[in-house]
Amino acid sequence: MQKFHKGDLVRIAKDLGSMMSHFESDCDAIVKHGSGKNYCLYLKGMGEHSWYEEWQLTLIESDRLDLLKTWQEAEKQEDKLHGDLDWIFNQGGEILRKATGATISALAKTLGICNLWGSHGEGFTYYQNAISILGMVEPFLKNKDKNGWMEYVKSFKGKYE
Repeated sequence: MQKFHKGDLVRIAKDLGSMMSHFESDCDAIVKHGSGKNYCLYLKGMGEHSWYEEWQLTLIESDRLDLLKTWQEAEKQEDKLHGDLDWIFNQGGEILRKATGATISALAKTLGICNLWGSHGEGFTYYQNAISILGMVEPFLKNKDKNGWMEYVKSFKGKYE
């Protein structure tokens, strides 16, 4: 029998054990679904993540699907902002320190790239593509030069399609 159910607001432990030290911890989440003693969670500000174990979670409050909807709407608004080219180039070099998925996706689209994940949906492929895009856009971001970037991408498009 599962301890947590869809919509439960939970707190993720600080210490997840050595095998999950790279997972997000010490934050709030809402249970999306579970299988046995493993759960898929929606982490506030970070989206959906799987493989959390029952012992790593503490119930805060049951039935908070309303809060999940609020978190998801906030994430949509942030993605919309972070995908806006004017906003991206106004941030300049700051983008290079912590570019969001929405920002990388927006920059990729200007290059004519719609799928950063590759044909097999690999995270490593996404990472390589993101690093390449950030490397290309770096001088334009540092100079807050959106127009220069848009001219650059005109020469890029068509070569790799």
